[in-house]
Amino acid sequence: MASTLNLFSENEYPNPLILQRADPWIHKHEDGYYYFIATAPQYLRIELRRAKTIAGLATAEPKTIWEAHETGIMGNHIWAPELHFLDGKWYIYFAAGDADEKWRIRMYALENEAANPLQDSWVEKGEIKTAWDDFALDATILENKGKRYYVWAQMDREMGVNSNIYISEMENPWTLKGPYAMLTTAQFSWEQMKYKVNEGPAFIKRNGKIFMTYSVNATDRNYRMGLLWADEDANLLDPASWTKSPGPVFQTSEDNGIYGPGHNGFTTDEDGNDILVYHARNYKDLEVDSLRDWNRHARVKPFTWTESGFPDFGQPQPDTPAKQADKPLFRDPIFDGAADPVVIWNETRGRWWMFYTNRRAKAEGLSGVQWVHGTHIGIAESKDQGASWERHSQAAIHGLPKELQVADPTHWAPEVIRGPKGDYHMYLTFVPGVFDNWGHPRVIVHLTSKDLENWNYQSTLPLVNEKVIDACVFQLGENHWRMWYNNELDGKSIYYADSTDLYNWEDKTKAVGDKSGEGPKVFQWNGYYWMVTDVWSGLGVYRSDDALNWTRQSGDNLLQHPGSGEDDGVIGGHPDVVVQGEKAYLFYFTHPGRADKSLQDGYELRRSSIQVVELKFKDGRLEADRDQPTFIKLDPRYSY
Repeated sequence: MASTLNLFSENEYPNPLILQRADPWIHKHEDGYYYFIATAPQYLRIELRRAKTIAGLATAEPKTIWEAHETGIMGNHIWAPELHFLDGKWYIYFAAGDADEKWRIRMYALENEAANPLQDSWVEKGEIKTAWDDFALDATILENKGKRYYVWAQMDREMGVNSNIYISEMENPWTLKGPYAMLTTAQFSWEQMKYKVNEGPAFIKRNGKIFMTYSVNATDRNYRMGLLWADEDANLLDPASWTKSPGPVFQTSEDNGIYGPGHNGFTTDEDGNDILVYHARNYKDLEVDSLRDWNRHARVKPFTWTESGFPDFGQPQPDTPAKQADKPLFRDPIFDGAADPVVIWNETRGRWWMFYTNRRAKAEGLSGVQWVHGTHIGIAESKDQGASWERHSQAAIHGLPKELQVADPTHWAPEVIRGPKGDYHMYLTFVPGVFDNWGHPRVIVHLTSKDLENWNYQSTLPLVNEKVIDACVFQLGENHWRMWYNNELDGKSIYYADSTDLYNWEDKTKAVGDKSGEGPKVFQWNGYYWMVTDVWSGLGVYRSDDALNWTRQSGDNLLQHPGSGEDDGVIGGHPDVVVQGEKAYLFYFTHPGRADKSLQDGYELRRSSIQVVELKFKDGRLEADRDQPTFIKLDPRYSY
């Protein structure tokens, strides 16, 4: 099987490094590991990972080590965690709002005595109290000349600014002592775009000086970094010891397509070279409030020093190019029968997931079509935005009613979508057992999940009859979803149903019936609605202006003619389509053994592989050349 064994070389940093992780912080520890922590989407937990290299953080296993309280303090807006090793213990400093008052942002600390901070439990040390009680966040630690300082951002309502940056000495890792001083406020016009913000301080020492970077403005394309510096021997609590750059030192690069870089940290690579750690988006215009757009991705870049001893951060680097997809894209290592793929962004893990029917191609002693029964739903994960995949787990289904609680259930053709409240919905074909023929009932059940792995039964859909399979759901309006499915008793025609809430469905009538087909996939692209169906001689294509009236695309079917790539020399079947702005990718499965007409029924004839090809739009038609290399880099911005 084709495989991308080393996703990134030791000296190459993928950009983004980690998707949807803002305010990134990398701690290089004496144990030889790099530890990564950042703000996670939804702002309700703290996640940690580690790797031996910076590049390795991109594929490292993330672990949630602390979750927001359900009530009271530390219950919302969990922001900007930083990991520090102080006095032989680990500390995480973070900001949090209250569960019922999310904008009451204050600063807190966690402590862990384990050698590995991913192990053992974290102890809450409480709020870091400052001289006055108001909006405060973005704490970091500075150690210099035997003293430890706490540096943070806080609102001063009398000054009429959103946040200034302050410094104070520390009595212990969770308590401040003595006087404090304000180091910087938003005084320049480039610091006052939408909000008057100075936040996110970070420190680096070099050439006898202490440099403090900080970030300004709202978290949109105007976000950028400023710089202060002081002599190492100076009184750091005296604002006069600090000099402020009159202009930004790191900002949006239109040429490189990177917007709003900031809230940075510093580390060094394996060779001791300085590395800037920051977040940024790869697009300019936002469709929602900047704090609800999760696509501030963690990035890294080397930087240099000027002859006068100052940091030169240069420009934010462009995204690394798309990689060529593996061919085949994926084979299941358990049963080698992956089919019916559906691809979705997993916000919690920050990676793409693929759900698939796991046909039992490797199982022995199964007659007839038993091998396509007793199947469960496999889950594969991509750590490089879609170019390569590895098995992750299996969907766990809970709460089935008594009539569906059978010893060996059959699960087919999952359809998985994200709901309007951030939960996930699966519409799954369910067969009550293992059969050696097709004469059994099959229904579509509705399941929901918060984590994409554990699924809870909601209902069995009351569709046209009890021989329906292969649901596809597409959102047509704010409270309008349409489901297409295969009615096997009407010549395997495609029917549809409508819903206003994803739970209650009104069955309608036939949508497409000119040719038998299954596995419908509906999507919107280039001004049209499209439906692609598996017609057992490739994929039939239909086009519509209203998602109601469909016209069949003339000529050959998509994937009708065999390809020449590995496991691709046969027709393609049961597709999914992932639209990425101007691009779209067709995921499908093949039975490669069927290219050899002399094969008898058995493993080689039964096994299946997942493939991917880029769709092309030309003269109002869809095309796909499966023999051309497919370069793919799926972006989560198109998942919302």
